[in-house]
Amino acid sequence: MKKLPVPAMLVLTLLLAGCENNAASYQIDGNKDHSISFVREQSLVFGPVSQRFVVSRAPVCQRRFTVEDSPVEMAKVSLYEVAPMLYAAQQGKNWYALGTEACQVQTFKAEDRPEAPPGRLVGSFEKQGSELHFVPAP
Repeated sequence: MKKLPVPAMLVLTLLLAGCENNAASYQIDGNKDHSISFVREQSLVFGPVSQRFVVSRAPVCQRRFTVEDSPVEMAKVSLYEVAPMLYAAQQGKNWYALGTEACQVQTFKAEDRPEAPPGRLVGSFEKQGSELHFVPAP
C-alpha cells in the first residue's frame, strides 16, 4: 500500500479541518421516537454547508429533507409549534412547515412566508462554538 507524502497529508488535513458534521434534535414531549432533528454537513472547507431536517415518528415514519444551504456561520433556526404534530421553522428569511404525522417538510414560497411567528416558540437550533444544540425556549 502506497503512503501519501507528508505535504499531501498536510493539505488534506487543512482541507478537512474546517469541515462540519453536526446534528441536534428536539424530542417532542420528551419522546425519542417522535422528534425533529436539524443536520449540517460540509464536506470541503470552502464549500457550502448542506442542511437537512429529519422528521421522525417511529415506527410510522422517518424522513430527511434537504433545505437551503447555509454559509459556514449558521443563522439560528427557530422552531414553533403550530398545532399538534405541525411545526414551523424559520432560518433567516426561509420558512419551513414540518409535519410529524406523516413526516413531511414543505418550504414556504416567498409570498406565503409568515410575517409573525405562527405559533408557540418551542426553541431553536443554534451553534455554540463548533457544536449544534437544540436550545429550549424559556
